[in-house]
Amino acid sequence: MNMQTLAEKLSAGAFDDILKRDFSRDMISELEQMNAVQLENKLKDTLAVPIDISKPRVFEYLQLYYSASWHNLFMELNMPRTLSLLEVGSGDIVYIPKALDAYSNNMGTYVTANLNRDLTRSFQDKTKGMDINVQVIEDDAANIGLYYPASSFDVVAFHHAINDIIQTIIADREGIDTVNHDWWTIEPLMLQAVMDYHRKGMLKDAAYDAFIQIMDTSRKQLKSGGYMIFDNITYAGYDEVGYSSEFHSSYIELARSWIGEANLGLEEIEIDSYDKQWWMVLRKV
Repeated sequence: MNMQTLAEKLSAGAFDDILKRDFSRDMISELEQMNAVQLENKLKDTLAVPIDISKPRVFEYLQLYYSASWHNLFMELNMPRTLSLLEVGSGDIVYIPKALDAYSNNMGTYVTANLNRDLTRSFQDKTKGMDINVQVIEDDAANIGLYYPASSFDVVAFHHAINDIIQTIIADREGIDTVNHDWWTIEPLMLQAVMDYHRKGMLKDAAYDAFIQIMDTSRKQLKSGGYMIFDNITYAGYDEVGYSSEFHSSYIELARSWIGEANLGLEEIEIDSYDKQWWMVLRKV
């Protein structure tokens, strides 16, 4: 969602449920002291790409932006309050379960496929006490069909996940253990490996088939008319570890191109105020 729309909706009270559930009194007070224009400027400054995580309250503003943006998508797409959602590779980020928790009035179901054990433990701690039913499958998303039958979900969500999928595919090829090692320790190695494949023109040959397998499996998990939703985010500091912020910022377009080429029976839906560089919404035909 663009910052102007988010600021206007926040000022109008559209996301009060999210604020009441998930934010500190200090954060809410800070937001209440700003009008829509001031809030828009604050969001643009705090979340300017590439995002500098050293800025004050940046993680609260990230949670606000993404939880509100996903909540708004559920409304725009007229999703049922009994929404069943599968997130591929959540890591320990809980923006989408928080959005679903606020949206579904205790009726939603959230499932994630997560490989890294440390991130899974952190995710489980962060989602304790939510009203929605939260399930974690500790397996590769490509194997989700072993746990749920086809047509089980209204939405399959990919928050900042295209990069993780590509990184994991390349890591497997390079013998990097992504399950048992600390993710943040091995991430620079994965980023450098992806960049090496990209610069040599080998990334598509190395990753396309495995990537499309996950996309096709995700499509099969969708109910007819259901949605696959992707977002992407670029943090500051990538270039310092031998990676490219510019390349990372193009991941949605890369996924759009590969999925379109694979002809999976998905059509793209454009949503007002959602920038196609950072968001992609696909409907199962």
